[in-house]
Amino acid sequence: MCLSHLWRRSPKIQSEESRIEEQSNVLPLHQPQQSYAPPPLANAEARPSQGPSEQSPAQTIFAQANNFHLEHFHYNQYDGQQRQGNSGWEQLLKATSTNALHNSIARFDPPKCDENTRVELIREIGTWIEDRHLSTQLLCMTGAAGSGKSALQQTLAEACVAKGILAASFFFNTGDNTRNNVSRIIPTLAYQLGQKNNALRRMIGIAVEDDALIFNQTLRTQIEKLILNPVTHLPPSELASLPYAIIIDGLDECKEERDQRTLLRAIHECFLGRRSPFRIFLASRPELAIFEALEPGGHLHGIIYPIRLSDDYDATSDIRLTLRRNFTEIGLRRRWEHAWFTEADIEAIVTAASGQYIYAATVIRYVSEPRRSPVERLRTILSSQSGTGSGTKPFALLDLLYTLVLNNAREGYEAIDNRHDFLLVLRVYLALNDLNLGLGISRQDQLLGLEEGTYESILCDLRSLLIAQPTLRRGHQIRVYHKSFLDYLNTPERAGPLYTPFSRYVEYITRCCLRRIDSYSLKPAASVSLMKTLNFGTKNWTWTCWTALRFYALHSGGKLRFLSHQEMWKV
Repeated sequence: MCLSHLWRRSPKIQSEESRIEEQSNVLPLHQPQQSYAPPPLANAEARPSQGPSEQSPAQTIFAQANNFHLEHFHYNQYDGQQRQGNSGWEQLLKATSTNALHNSIARFDPPKCDENTRVELIREIGTWIEDRHLSTQLLCMTGAAGSGKSALQQTLAEACVAKGILAASFFFNTGDNTRNNVSRIIPTLAYQLGQKNNALRRMIGIAVEDDALIFNQTLRTQIEKLILNPVTHLPPSELASLPYAIIIDGLDECKEERDQRTLLRAIHECFLGRRSPFRIFLASRPELAIFEALEPGGHLHGIIYPIRLSDDYDATSDIRLTLRRNFTEIGLRRRWEHAWFTEADIEAIVTAASGQYIYAATVIRYVSEPRRSPVERLRTILSSQSGTGSGTKPFALLDLLYTLVLNNAREGYEAIDNRHDFLLVLRVYLALNDLNLGLGISRQDQLLGLEEGTYESILCDLRSLLIAQPTLRRGHQIRVYHKSFLDYLNTPERAGPLYTPFSRYVEYITRCCLRRIDSYSLKPAASVSLMKTLNFGTKNWTWTCWTALRFYALHSGGKLRFLSHQEMWKV
């Protein structure tokens, strides 16, 4: 074993070592050790010599060496075991977003391309991904809201899994704080790569152990340390078999434009130009950050494979096929022997969709509601479409559909319960959902002082737009099917009389929280009793109310003085 692995030598030791080698009457330090017995110590009694198995490492390092001295000597015993990086891997797991994976339970039943639709486009993208000889390593697909980008990404991700070439995926979502920014994207990609190769997993874990602050560093640094460096140290045979397709969806749903630009720049500088074996398929609305990067003069112009979904690909025939198939299935589920829709009905919806898959998907969900009559709902949609001029408003018909669904849901709610403002409570639910308090929607009802089951009454006729989805730890959470619905609600010009001002539901949340704080005594016994009744821990309850008040303070334009924790309890 080479002794240079056992200690760090000072310059004096190195020069002395050279001198000793020249004398040739002692063992050179860099040569393999032989089984020499240590020389007898002065004035020591004679002892039987020890065999090799009995000698300690310290007794054989400098056997028969003389005439030199050591300074700053460090001795490290090597036990023959490789670092496994287990603790670093555990830290990496905490920094990932499991919700962003293509097969995450948080994205249960994600949109996918219907059978026999988008066939040519899927073939084109699939061919690009698999052809590793092409000079471009980044495919950027841009398209308007509702044009089917996420469905294509999901479909391609599953196809890559089936072929064994999906390295990693990340699906942004504006309503999920674990995936509406770039803080978790590189750890999440690295985690998936480590799952594909044990050596990568070990090297990634060690990289985290060696730099505990890696997750607070730039995206470029994270890519270099967690992805590129480990990958370049793989043996050629393992590198050749490593999956290479990376799918990133919905960059526009990353909230900060600065983060969007930073990620695009990091991808350009780290992954492209044959610096990595990966091929990246990225989809986004053509928001300013990606638009400028792809335009002439932009840093990605001319070096990527562009697909302009809304401009270059006509989805009309695919939307027609999807509508016809789903409407037929509705009739089969109802066991109707007669046709309940006509080809003219299909064509009217296809025309209204104007190439927007989201319009057709929303119509299908609305008509499919099991508690309602598909025939009546289809007639309602068709009658609402007539006479609408959408020449200057690209989302006019989609907005009309959203307005129709909201009005019908409000009327249905008010017919059986008019104790609460339907639109206000809905906006409050969505605001709390975005705030990510960690409360299930039933516990939000408790926080707001609403009757048990209020959320079910509010949301029951909105299933075509959103869903109260069960989670493992937080009860039911609201998931909006498409960001365009939130855009509609947040734009007065689009929502019209259904628009709820931001200040109104912020004030509502704050008043409810203050009432809940005031509703229980600060005496320990009474407080603990109430916490048990509400199924809240004292710490969690206090934190929830305090966070909601902070939400108001941060969004009230500075009108509310932000009290300290101690001051709040004195009020």
